[in-house]
Amino acid sequence: MRQALAVLLAALGLCVFSGAVWPQEGILTFAVEPDALDVSAGGQAVARVRIVNTTAREADDIELVWAGPEGFSRDPGPASVAVLGAFASTTIELTVVVEATAPQGETRGHLEAIYTYCIDDLCYQIVAPLVLTLRVAAPTGATPDTTSDVGTPAKAEIEIPGRVPWRGVAFGVIGLLLAVAGLLWRTRHRTVLAATLVIAGGVALGLGVSLNQHKQAQAVGAVLCTSCVGIETVQTLRARLSLSQAAAVEQLTAPIELLVFYAPWCRSCPYAEELVGLVAARNPLVRYRLVNAEAERDLAVQHGVTRAGRTVVPAIVHLGTGKVLFGAEDLGNRLVSLLQEAP
Repeated sequence: MRQALAVLLAALGLCVFSGAVWPQEGILTFAVEPDALDVSAGGQAVARVRIVNTTAREADDIELVWAGPEGFSRDPGPASVAVLGAFASTTIELTVVVEATAPQGETRGHLEAIYTYCIDDLCYQIVAPLVLTLRVAAPTGATPDTTSDVGTPAKAEIEIPGRVPWRGVAFGVIGLLLAVAGLLWRTRHRTVLAATLVIAGGVALGLGVSLNQHKQAQAVGAVLCTSCVGIETVQTLRARLSLSQAAAVEQLTAPIELLVFYAPWCRSCPYAEELVGLVAARNPLVRYRLVNAEAERDLAVQHGVTRAGRTVVPAIVHLGTGKVLFGAEDLGNRLVSLLQEAP
């Protein structure tokens, strides 16, 4: 019993260590090449934005948006990536158009890299600022358009870092551990199985740190950790109210207004919307409005759903108290508690 408890504590410690270095704010890194673009007024120049996913999460709907200054713009051609997988990288070509009236000299252009990713029932939209230096010269006359030499054309396919095939290592180790689990699960060797998982996770972390790939190692360790303690990283949620939750909603006597913030890229938002709909159907005093956090950014900022370029949904705001519920985990109980609080 003591051995099993010690193994369990070690597994939990591995989970905490793995999660401690997880990048909650952003999972992508960006590099603009070259650092400065030489372009004539009335012309255009091409830059390349290198994007690297440093985690085991999938990044979706990556888009580059020109944020200023005036006199410059981004060519309306495609500058986006639909999906960037774990530990993958890619390059986006970006054409900057300079108006003839743009000021000459050095100008700092501002880009916004916008993308989304999900962790369990929470989905995040990240807005990462990028800076591009433009050196604008006088018009060249007959050939106003110039294209900076940025090397070979960007590859269309998504690239995988070649130093260490972490995804292959992770799947190989997990497959081996599952095979061992199948042999040991029906025996009395469950402690041995758990210890094997903990050791494997620790080895993965140590190997990654020694190769200066901390985030990749952490992600592999996290996967092994969840296998060890039996945590499911992806859950299918079905909106329902228990008998006690439904009774508590029916007993509400004061009018309540809710704002339910969602986004098109949010995976758990339909569940939150449906659950609030079930609550409103139980008691007409509960009224709610669905709010697209992307379309109504000012309202999202006002209620703390968007902060410093980071949008978190699903989010349910109680207009009477100002309190906000994020995520879908145990949302039924949390929502009932929120409704029962007096303004």
